Amino acid sequence: MQRADWIPLRNISDNEKIWAGTKVRIYNVGLNVSNKNHDYYEYLVSFIFDNDEHLQLTNLTQGKAGNILCVVKKHTPSHYSLGKTLKAMIGLENTFVFFE
Repeated sequence: MQRADWIPLRNISDNEKIWAGTKVRIYNVGLNVSNKNHDYYEYLVSFIFDNDEHLQLTNLTQGKAGNILCVVKKHTPSHYSLGKTLKAMIGLENTFVFFE
């Protein structure tokens, strides 16, 4: 996937629904890579077993896979979070979102 397919988090509406399955990339994380376009961690918004109040961002990047960046509060009683909640938890700098 090219970076152009990803939407800057700052461009996402505060009321955008962030569902499980959404991917998030944070660039310029300081990986020792020759191509700076690959200097990112990729996360998957996913459910937490036996937790109806939050979603988690789970790292998918090789060597870091499974690490949890944070949890975000769900917009109850629904099973999604809001753009403003995601923005508050992870910040806007170098952060992009991909909706599948």
